[in-house]
Amino acid sequence: MILPKQRGFTMIELIVVMVMIGILAVVVLPRFDLLRGFDEIGYRDQVKATLEYARKSAVAQRRSVRVQVSGNDLVLDIDSCHPEGTATSTPPCTSLLGTYPRVLTLPGSSANRISPRGSTTLLGTSTVSVVFDALGRPWTAASTTVSSAATFTVHGDADYLITVEAETGYVH
Repeated sequence: MILPKQRGFTMIELIVVMVMIGILAVVVLPRFDLLRGFDEIGYRDQVKATLEYARKSAVAQRRSVRVQVSGNDLVLDIDSCHPEGTATSTPPCTSLLGTYPRVLTLPGSSANRISPRGSTTLLGTSTVSVVFDALGRPWTAASTTVSSAATFTVHGDADYLITVEAETGYVH
């Protein structure tokens, strides 16, 4: 009786394949940072939502709200007095406690700042401070109006631009 020839891999072949897979895993897997794109997009959306929240808070509370880049964070402050209570028509008003004495706490947080995730960074234009007045219009600390749109850049593998329109304060 003739036995059928058994098919399969030899032990040496299996070990060689496992060593090759191990080498590929050590070399190729660290190059796949699967969360980096998600971190950038998530932080971009968070910056955009924070700017929109600042504008809406200024309108709702009828107070000036300042958004500034501090280091690599985005920080929010709100004025303690109403702009229409001052003699001048340009924000900000100065209260007895000084300008922007209170922090504007973000929803779902106990802080007034957001920080980037992973290797993402936040860059602002030459104007690193944008103030929304009680009507939601932006202006800069350097002048009483914004002559051009303020731009924030979320930098990672790709640059994502967030623009605050000069006339309306619309964030996109």
